[in-house]
Amino acid sequence: MFLPFLDRQSGESLQKQIVRQLAAAISSGTLRPGEPLAGIRECATNWGVSRNTVMLALEHLEAEGYVEKRPSRGTYVHQTPPHSSEAAAETIALAEPDDITGADSVGSRPERTFADQNHSDFSSINLAGQVNLGFGSDQPVYRSLEWKRTIQKLFQYENWKSGGQFQSNAGLPFLRNTLARWLTARHGTAVDERQVIIISGLQQAHSLIAQALLSPEMKVALEAPCYIGKRLLYEKMGMGIVDIPVNGKGVGIAGMDLSDVQLLCVNPGCQVPTNATLSLPRRRQLLALAARNRTPVFEESMFDFLTLDGKSVPSLLSLSGGKTVIHAGLFAPALGGGMMLGYMVVPWPLLPAVLDTKLITDNGLPWLEQEALARFMDAGDLDEFLKRRRMTLMRRRDHLVSAMQHHLGEFRIFNARQAPRISWFLPAGVPDSATYVSKARKLNLQIPGDYPLRSATDPLTTDPASADFRRLISHGYGELAESGIEQAAQLIAQAATASFV
Repeated sequence: MFLPFLDRQSGESLQKQIVRQLAAAISSGTLRPGEPLAGIRECATNWGVSRNTVMLALEHLEAEGYVEKRPSRGTYVHQTPPHSSEAAAETIALAEPDDITGADSVGSRPERTFADQNHSDFSSINLAGQVNLGFGSDQPVYRSLEWKRTIQKLFQYENWKSGGQFQSNAGLPFLRNTLARWLTARHGTAVDERQVIIISGLQQAHSLIAQALLSPEMKVALEAPCYIGKRLLYEKMGMGIVDIPVNGKGVGIAGMDLSDVQLLCVNPGCQVPTNATLSLPRRRQLLALAARNRTPVFEESMFDFLTLDGKSVPSLLSLSGGKTVIHAGLFAPALGGGMMLGYMVVPWPLLPAVLDTKLITDNGLPWLEQEALARFMDAGDLDEFLKRRRMTLMRRRDHLVSAMQHHLGEFRIFNARQAPRISWFLPAGVPDSATYVSKARKLNLQIPGDYPLRSATDPLTTDPASADFRRLISHGYGELAESGIEQAAQLIAQAATASFV
């Protein structure tokens, strides 16, 4: 039986000590996947704590994915628990050299997340000990009991039969219907299932819109900075790019002449890469400008499914009543990077052209994941999963911020409301974000993206409200296990206090 060492003189609560030590035992393999844990009463007696303390500790570990409860059988170590960075390092270190051929040239390259190009030397990165501050998740939906039950049911009672039939290239009708109802409730505006198109990611959504509605030489307004893939797509298709600078309140269109722009692309909920949230007055201003110019607005929805603090600002889809806004969403940031299913809600006048383009670009997406997601949503399991994930990420964010304050000192957070992203400004003494990120990577702290945050025309340096963005750091924390947060915070501080020459 596992017996934690509890220091009753420590400032750390008994519950936290139990959680930390159990998590470490599971991550290291001392407690193996599928191994049963003693009952709450037995643990309380042997550990000398109350049953409530044990119960709360196990609930915490269950939310983090270390243990799972089995009805009428008790609590077990999860079959696929998170691994600490140390355990992961040991696992990778045991691999044969042939198993990691090409890692130096491919795996060590930073994720291309922003619109700039930063050709730094990353040969010093040691993949085995890397701490990743990416935007993924160590608790994807695939690990949840609800998702597993959904998949199991698909292969029972002849539920699988529709998988042998050809599907509409616009998406599985059941999923489109379910999404229409879910989006109507979420945004407070009527969405017809015929307006919903299932996509394989936001990049496909941009590709469809570009091919359906635009032609070479037409102009597209993009946030600056923005995701590089989006910018490259429009450039490769021959469109002219109009940069809209981003500041603390999102994109700023005041004083800009956008009368010759044929498409206006924004990510108002959580702008990538800065994490800025577009204010309500600016949302209304943008929609009014688009209406005057009769310009379609492309609204991205990625990182706003998990708003941690405060009240969400109404989406552009909601504010416009769905009449002029192409709304595209992606589940991957909330459900895990492997869940690349997304959706588009297309206004009626634009729908025929977009459907025609979808028809000539692909024959639809695989049935299984569409059917599973539809059932998952229809049963209310998606909302429950998001509720649990929100609680877990809020706890991790607060833990990370607290640990950074302890190791780094006081620093200014720009935005940490949308999980699993956080952006903050470098403290005094650090020259700039590019220098900092270079130092961090040499310490095996992987911060995705290219720095400093600026576009090709560098509009941020001319906007006083945006000048500090050259000192902004933006990263995730969803891939960090609870046990790895302290190490991450130490490396964040170490990179900031390293010698800059």
